[in-house]
Amino acid sequence: MTTPLEILRYLLPFVATAGDYSAYIQNRVGSHKAKDGATAFHHALSDADLTIQSYLEVALLAQYPAVSFFSEEQDSSLNAKYFSEKAPLEVLLDPIDGTRAYIDNRAHYQVIVTIHGESEIVGALCYMPRRDICYVATRGEGAFRLTHAEARARGGGTRLTLQQASGPILVFNQPDLIRKLSPHFEVRDIVEEYSRQPGRYNFTDFLEGSAIATINMPCQAIDGGALAFIAKEAGARVSDATGSPVGSYRDSPKRTVPCVITSSSHELHDRIMRALR
Repeated sequence: MTTPLEILRYLLPFVATAGDYSAYIQNRVGSHKAKDGATAFHHALSDADLTIQSYLEVALLAQYPAVSFFSEEQDSSLNAKYFSEKAPLEVLLDPIDGTRAYIDNRAHYQVIVTIHGESEIVGALCYMPRRDICYVATRGEGAFRLTHAEARARGGGTRLTLQQASGPILVFNQPDLIRKLSPHFEVRDIVEEYSRQPGRYNFTDFLEGSAIATINMPCQAIDGGALAFIAKEAGARVSDATGSPVGSYRDSPKRTVPCVITSSSHELHDRIMRALR
């Protein structure tokens, strides 16, 4: 039986190539008609999103045609129809996570691949082309940080830990959370901060130890869910708004759950939960 680690290791050099392509065209990339969504971040769509999606679909179909597939740009896919509809493993893709920052020629964007089992996320890969960082994690096996060269060579990388995390709690377009949490913590809203300091804050800051927690409301498996999974494998605590395990994203057509809270320690997680109540 195919394992999440086998799929992620197979995809690593393809993701690295996709990242090279994205960086090469970034300063002249073409944009597409705006998508629906609550913010300018949701609206953004570029040539790179669609090209990387097609490229990684082809790579997957060549080796693992029996998996299911879901992508942020599913409606524009030429190949989604060729994957199995309800396989035990589903590969999810965000071809350019942070398209708004990407179009604005910022370094903080990433290619994210998520592996979802029948009831939960079981693997994830997050590659930041402009920053020479790739995170890979599979359930029960820990999380690892790789360089571009290691990703290309399907290397093992260095084990990731989050013991020395510092900085703010990061949220996305959530003024209500700011009001609840700011009396107790430093909180930064990525959408609000982008107009002041474009590219300064990113949910991947948590993996780099420069944020103490992230809260995604709602949370989509293709981005926030993948990053939370990697963080959990690196030692973070992850839960829904009630403190329970997150569970399955596949129950939702958009692969979303209402809330995911990721904290660098159990004590901090409990403090955040109390403040939210």
